[in-house]
Amino acid sequence: MGLQEQVAEAIIIAFDDLGGNPQSAIEDAKQHDSLQSWTNQELALAGLAGGAEMAIPGLHTLTIPAGIAYLIHKMATISWGIGAIKGAYVIETAQHSDLRNILTLWANHSYYNAHILDHMAIAISAFDYALTDDGYARLQHIRDDKDENNIVIKTLGVLDNLVHDFGGDEAAQAMVQALTGREQISEMVISAQSKVPARDSVFTKQIDRRISNKLALKLGSRISARVPARLAMGFVPLAGPIINAFFNMQSLNSMAQSAIKYYDNQVTRSTLEA
Repeated sequence: MGLQEQVAEAIIIAFDDLGGNPQSAIEDAKQHDSLQSWTNQELALAGLAGGAEMAIPGLHTLTIPAGIAYLIHKMATISWGIGAIKGAYVIETAQHSDLRNILTLWANHSYYNAHILDHMAIAISAFDYALTDDGYARLQHIRDDKDENNIVIKTLGVLDNLVHDFGGDEAAQAMVQALTGREQISEMVISAQSKVPARDSVFTKQIDRRISNKLALKLGSRISARVPARLAMGFVPLAGPIINAFFNMQSLNSMAQSAIKYYDNQVTRSTLEA
């Protein structure tokens, strides 16, 4: 593994460690009546944090690492919140991750290309339908008859695994309650427990080299943006906080645009029915 691949892998591990709990992001985002309201809130918080990070001279060795960690956390939070508002089943398991897919698009300059993703986003409507007897039978029928290299079929394989795991996954159950607003989901749990799909073997997919290079370089450039902000503090005290606040908001906004692109292309119930 080359240096840039190692950096990219370290970035992904950092997002896994610092991203936080998707449940919190989902519950917060569902309190907003629009996507714009949610993104405006998160951009404002990131800007304030970026300004505060540079506001105290002499403590930058402490505040800059904390600020980077906070930015990574907010990049994950805003992405999951966008998924919730757009009606997606937010996927963050040991095997599958929406966030990793969004990072891949982010490294690809936010251009959507389904073929560089591990899987597409999955709508909560598709998950709900797959838990029914008719929907589950349809899911198995499509998977049996189609090319496994097709990104939609690969996504349905992920959906199959999610259905199978749902009956014993309390975190997934809490997330569905938050996404749907349902207080009782016992019928969904019982239905999931009755399903025994043929599961794919679990494997770790290496990040495509071009994407990993882009990811390493892109986040590296965001981190290095703190250097001119710190230098500016020596000349104009207010310049550092303003510059850093701008870079935080710019980084978060570009991540949000990637998340919007990702969740705009969902496998839905109509995908299964078509």
